[in-house]
Amino acid sequence: AGSAGGGPVAGRWPDTFADVAAALDALPALVRRHLPGADPRRTVLTGHSAGGHLALWAAARHLLPADAAWRLDRPAPLRGVVALAPIADLEVARELRVCGGAALELLGGEEHFEERRPYVDPALLLPTGIATTLVQGRADVDVPQAVAEAYADAAAKAGEVVGLTLLEDVGHFPLIDPAADACAVVAEEIAQLAW
Repeated sequence: AGSAGGGPVAGRWPDTFADVAAALDALPALVRRHLPGADPRRTVLTGHSAGGHLALWAAARHLLPADAAWRLDRPAPLRGVVALAPIADLEVARELRVCGGAALELLGGEEHFEERRPYVDPALLLPTGIATTLVQGRADVDVPQAVAEAYADAAAKAGEVVGLTLLEDVGHFPLIDPAADACAVVAEEIAQLAW
């Protein structure tokens, strides 16, 4: 897809996934070089909303189809993933028109959705073998809890237990608001996986 000026549009297929893969592939060497006292094996990925989708996807790259450019031959060296109100199941997100149809837009529209979905939908890339927790507000109208529940259900069907922490009276953004009680829950979930 191009912009009105004919150039590329950020945040679409395939650039988003190439960027995330490159960043994660570079991380262990960056940690060794710049944080020599840190243990890169204690890495916990976290992301909110679309970023939660990408964190789940990054942890599942070893399950991508064999022809995927971003596929790893073994699981990423991660301690875990904490996904916050993630767009974790692209089919359910499409059905619910989450964020105005962002899942369709990410993959290039309806004409590409089904062919590209196996390469990017976390709900199809299970079990990861990596500890995963979803944190979701029950009052979230931007990414409804049905999306997180669909991912947790898909994980269970694949034989993987995924944590699902549902927070009462919490919407989409308190999860990333340092002043909100919900953010303290998020910090605790990350700490539990990191240690």
